[in-house]
Amino acid sequence: MKIRNIDRALLTGLFVGIMIFISEYFFPDTNSFISIFIGALAALIGYLIAVKILPKEND
Repeated sequence: MKIRNIDRALLTGLFVGIMIFISEYFFPDTNSFISIFIGALAALIGYLIAVKILPKEND
């Protein structure tokens, strides 16, 4: 595993954490399935953002 993959994973996790915090802060009474869906969608979007910010290095 290259260090760049760890950077992408950390950035994605940070994005998911921020999105879950914002959704729970503004909508505390949401259903658990909706919270899981928001987390999964945030993980996908966070990964796509991380790929754009941290492009893969060619050796």
